[in-house]
Amino acid sequence: MSINRVIPIAGDTLVAGCYRRETSLEYSLAFDLALPASLAGPLLAVLSAPELTVELLKRVTGPIHLAVCEWMKPSTSIAQFVPWAQSDLKAVRWQEAAGSYTQLLWAEPEAQAASEIAAALRRAALPGATLYVIASGPLRRWLPAWQRPPFPAQQPLNAGGVVAALNVTGWEVESRIAFHGPRSIAWSWMYRLAEAFGRPDLGDRCLFAMRATYQEPGWLWPLAPLALIRARAS
Repeated sequence: MSINRVIPIAGDTLVAGCYRRETSLEYSLAFDLALPASLAGPLLAVLSAPELTVELLKRVTGPIHLAVCEWMKPSTSIAQFVPWAQSDLKAVRWQEAAGSYTQLLWAEPEAQAASEIAAALRRAALPGATLYVIASGPLRRWLPAWQRPPFPAQQPLNAGGVVAALNVTGWEVESRIAFHGPRSIAWSWMYRLAEAFGRPDLGDRCLFAMRATYQEPGWLWPLAPLALIRARAS
């Protein structure tokens, strides 16, 4: 699959519909951690769905460059997002992006083009640039975004596959975080049981324990719905 493949999107209410759609806590937290408070220059983003673009627009006050791939058609779709952006928003071709960026984001990599996109991102990055990758895992169906179409990705690549693609394309993986892993899931079930049996006091303790364990070590990504990977351009 070409990274420049275009899938047109119809409808004038696309962006408004994305804003109204429920966002899972995992995705919100991952985007919060991946996006710095301020940017030295434009952020280059590769996104597999318009809903992910909206998550970006909510948080980034500086200029955003969207790499042309998957769903995005610059002549039409990008125009629908421009009024919602807090600063300059534009689409860029990969050949225009070489050696230009210090901050990059890749949300929901598609398995079929992962190695190609990882290499293209590395060519677009300046030495020492930071790349954050948000990738769902085998338990993604627990997330609201994966319970009804359209889904964030058609053929999502899990965190292990992302790390493998980054390692062979000049990226040095620095850290991984798993969200809502086994401990957090167990505490959430215990919270529901406590509430069902009329023990809100125990329920509160379970809820606080769930929040305290919400971020797990990155190696637990197979048991978590979502992971955040940070890599550096070597």
